[in-house]
Amino acid sequence: MADGIYGLRRLREPALQRLLLILLAVILVAFRGAQFAVFSTQIQWGYDFSAYWMAADNLLNGLPIYAADQLAGPYAPQRQFLYLYPPPLAAAVTPIHLLMPTDYRAAAWIWATIGVLILAIGTFAVARSTGLIERVRAGTGRGPWILIVAAFTFPPVVGELVLGNVHLLLFGLLSMAWLGVRRGDRTGEVIAGVAVGLAAAIKLFPALIILWFLVTGRNRAVRWAIVGGLAAAIGTLPLTSIQPWLDYPAALLNLSAPSDTTDTLAPTVWLAALTGFSAARAVVTGLALALLVWSARTLPTRPSFAVSVLLSVLVAPALYHHYLAILVLPFLLLLPDRRSLPWLAAAYLLMSGGEQTALGDLSWIVNRGFPTVGALILLGVALSTGRCAHISDVDQPGRSTAEGAP
Repeated sequence: MADGIYGLRRLREPALQRLLLILLAVILVAFRGAQFAVFSTQIQWGYDFSAYWMAADNLLNGLPIYAADQLAGPYAPQRQFLYLYPPPLAAAVTPIHLLMPTDYRAAAWIWATIGVLILAIGTFAVARSTGLIERVRAGTGRGPWILIVAAFTFPPVVGELVLGNVHLLLFGLLSMAWLGVRRGDRTGEVIAGVAVGLAAAIKLFPALIILWFLVTGRNRAVRWAIVGGLAAAIGTLPLTSIQPWLDYPAALLNLSAPSDTTDTLAPTVWLAALTGFSAARAVVTGLALALLVWSARTLPTRPSFAVSVLLSVLVAPALYHHYLAILVLPFLLLLPDRRSLPWLAAAYLLMSGGEQTALGDLSWIVNRGFPTVGALILLGVALSTGRCAHISDVDQPGRSTAEGAP
């Protein structure tokens, strides 16, 4: 029936499909660009970056980088200028502070520019490593720009660029780790290990990927992850001094549940409503470790690495919408499995999130519920890829110089 309708029949023409794809890309870029322009003039601009900028200011002036209440007892991880990270990040931001010493909002433009470059380069490099660029070019006649557009129009990425958190930096480091893993040789393991070690020195949750190295027998990567983390700590010690490292364990242990769960996607927070925060954190962490070990032992390299990245994000007890910017990496790793495309598209759309005040008390469904479901769908795709796909569609298990080839 549809074949006899001229308009529907034309939708099967590659030329028209390419035209529609270009039109959709233009609309998305224009819309996300307008969002970015609006938010860059409001309080959200550099909201998270302000904490790193202030911590850098405190380092340069010999002041504590952690607030007194962080060291005194439990505190909620929700307020501007509150620094929650290991000391090396504060040291890394000092050059930006020196360039823009009086206005964190102006300095946030430098940080956002760095994030844009990291996302574009990382997306291209990962897509090329999986053969995705060639597949996109063969299917659409277009090069890697469509993948880069999809990455930049992913709503968590827009939020990340506006707020100025660290997740695009982590995306870059974890992408480098994947490229090292894909090499499948000693140099690759060194690259992967150092990248994950540096990521863990910026924010702790990427350290979960070290367990993936261990379970998959990449012991050299484990050692170099430790070296990378220590190098970040020792290399920044002239700026940080010892005291922040003495304070950081207390600041970490005193971290409690978010006081406002309006934008919180963490499985721990969802479960905490039933079990309490501490019990929920233990359950989610235990389940994440079990899934990581199972996937590392069972799945091919590419999807199992995607699982490790996903779990490292989902296990974080304070997980907000813009954190999902890191998930650009699992998307790129899973896209070569064509049969997962409908599920990946659904996950992408669900993670759009957004405020829907018209829904009133039910706004959480769009704001929190949809993005959480989208992230879990992405995890489900990663866990099933390689179990139900043909070997020609995914990487073969094993350790060789060709490991990770599509």
